Amino acid sequence: MDLSLADFVVLVVLGSSLLVLMFTAISRSLHARAEARSAASRVICRLCLHAFEDHGHGKLVDCPQCGTANERGRSRRLG
Repeated sequence: MDLSLADFVVLVVLGSSLLVLMFTAISRSLHARAEARSAASRVICRLCLHAFEDHGHGKLVDCPQCGTANERGRSRRLG
């Protein structure tokens, strides 16, 4: 099989483009996973609106700024 210089350059450019696309997809999926893990541990105080992270597993979390007990996760109450 004879491979001309033009064919070789086209193959190198296509191969490089595919590698860049593959690394981009992997990077974005890893970043989305890390962001989801960070959002799962983020808590916003219902009284003073201080945002903080708590990596514990308890249902109630005390705000480090005002000391109010907050429920982990989204609250179903409107007010």
